[in-house]
Amino acid sequence: MIFCDLGIVLQRRPLRESDRIVTVFTPEHGKLEVNFKSVRLARGKLRALSEAVTWGDYRFFLRKGSNFPVCTGGRTLSVFGGVRAELDRLFLAQHYCELVNKLTPPASPAPEKYELLLGALQDLDALGVSFWLRRAFTLRALDLAGFGFRETAAGPEASLWDALHSGSWEEVRALPPDEQAAVFVDGLFRRFFGGDISIELRTLPFVR
Repeated sequence: MIFCDLGIVLQRRPLRESDRIVTVFTPEHGKLEVNFKSVRLARGKLRALSEAVTWGDYRFFLRKGSNFPVCTGGRTLSVFGGVRAELDRLFLAQHYCELVNKLTPPASPAPEKYELLLGALQDLDALGVSFWLRRAFTLRALDLAGFGFRETAAGPEASLWDALHSGSWEEVRALPPDEQAAVFVDGLFRRFFGGDISIELRTLPFVR
């Protein structure tokens, strides 16, 4: 079976001598583990489509009886050049992708989560890092994954809390830094990821 979908590469890892297993997050088919054949060779034609933090239009082939598609073609929509130009942007983009990867089960379509990730990457690509971005993205990803803190009784002021959860990225960028509120939010994340669901976020030490 051949099928097509848009997708964002969340991560990649080597397979054998020349292939890659690439985690592609798509709006219609959810999170897929995809075999990209021969992309680690110099002549690999689909190398760009297999790179982390890449947005593309993909074509996949799924053999009958298998749940492990192979990428057979596609085109790159964006490699987020602004993100790749600065380390702090790249680290935050990788953090976004890791969060979505860890909070998303395989082959479960989540178009709202896909749109959240794409919008956040486009914003980061255009405008760079700001104080509240990481926390706003994490709160929204948790909300969409069914683990939200929107109804938390104690903590930041209601206007800040609402903006972090549902304001535009422009509104999030306009929020003044508040170290006390940030410590509270980071504490929520630390207890949740470290205790409640026992997920280690490897990118966390590299983002602010």
